[in-house]
Amino acid sequence: MVSAIIILFLSGCLLLLVWNVVHTKAPEIRRLEDWEANRHDVDIASFRMLLDHGEEQLLKSALSVRRFRCFQRKRLRLAWRMLQLVERNTAMLMKVGQLARSSVDPVLVHQAEDLIAAALRLRVNLLLIQAYVCMKWLFPGWTAPIPVCETRYRQLLHSVVQVRQQTRGESLIVS
Repeated sequence: MVSAIIILFLSGCLLLLVWNVVHTKAPEIRRLEDWEANRHDVDIASFRMLLDHGEEQLLKSALSVRRFRCFQRKRLRLAWRMLQLVERNTAMLMKVGQLARSSVDPVLVHQAEDLIAAALRLRVNLLLIQAYVCMKWLFPGWTAPIPVCETRYRQLLHSVVQVRQQTRGESLIVS
């Protein structure tokens, strides 16, 4: 009986994971300019500081336990909001990649596939980071290394710059 419950729980978690990676929560993207108009600027350095272990230890030593937990949870809520913005940007960039993939230019198609792959990798990383933030919110004193997303996010933004440069003469529009 216990093993059946564990299997059902893990199956539900896996289904939720797949749904979260595939499901996009982004505005309609019909051309590259839509990405520029709808993207969210996210300061990754600020995000890293919100989850930095050294900053956390400094706060822990300076505040009472109760105030530290309250303040840490506020920091984690802000980090969660930043993760949501990165997730929306990623979803929009996946749509940009899908638009670019319909091009006749083989170089642009290759860059679009790189963009989509980078977006998928980042979305998986975001799931890990979201799990980390949830655990930190439940247990503010918990210390564990944060999964890194900064490099993947920078790669994703670099990929969209390449697609933008390649499409200067071509219009990416879906009717």
